[in-house]
Amino acid sequence: MAQAERSRDPAWRARWTVAPGAGYTSETKPFFLTSEFLAFILLVMGLGIGTAVSDDVDPRLFWILTTAATGLYMLSRGIAKSGSRSRAYDPREDVEVGRRD
Repeated sequence: MAQAERSRDPAWRARWTVAPGAGYTSETKPFFLTSEFLAFILLVMGLGIGTAVSDDVDPRLFWILTTAATGLYMLSRGIAKSGSRSRAYDPREDVEVGRRD
């Protein structure tokens, strides 16, 4: 089959081209599947156990460290999600501010 005939033949094109994929996939995993969530849970459990069995860590220090760990965890998830697009509908995307027709 000549080159010109191949370019017009849809069966040939379907055989040698890749089918289009889904629109896009999420770049990040859900929070409960990440290693930083597991590390966060283990840290809070360790702090709780350490507070319960040792006099070196009092409840006030436990809550200070837990609050700091929670803030750092939320910051790390925000950084991880910053480059991903949401699949949810956002009406702000429909607003055309500054466009002239």
